[in-house]
Amino acid sequence: MLKALLNKYTGNQIICSSPLVLRFFERNPKLAFLNNVTNLAPLMKWSLSIVPLSQMITGSKPPQNIDINQSYSLCATGSIWTYYSTLIQPQNTGTKMLAACNGAMALCHGSNIYRRMKYDKDQEALKTQAQK
Repeated sequence: MLKALLNKYTGNQIICSSPLVLRFFERNPKLAFLNNVTNLAPLMKWSLSIVPLSQMITGSKPPQNIDINQSYSLCATGSIWTYYSTLIQPQNTGTKMLAACNGAMALCHGSNIYRRMKYDKDQEALKTQAQK
């Protein structure tokens, strides 16, 4: 029963198949790649690296606002998938880009973990100094 229920959602690379969306992509063929999971998934994965990197560069997200649990999980995910993407044989441009994307995600969120831990340590030091 579950297989029959999910059957219409599996094996299709099209993300949104409503007539309105399909007409939009027919009128705008240069944007049609956005309705394909093969193209949209890496784009979303890169956004998990680009957004925190831009926040670090611009300083728009202070360290006290970093969600440490989210950063831990994304750093671990990036590290694991970077390793696994190096095991895929044969190596091609796609597997190398997969490794680059996940490596960037691990580095960005690892840096966020460092920023948050350093901030927390500095706050503790300030509290102990204030108590003396």
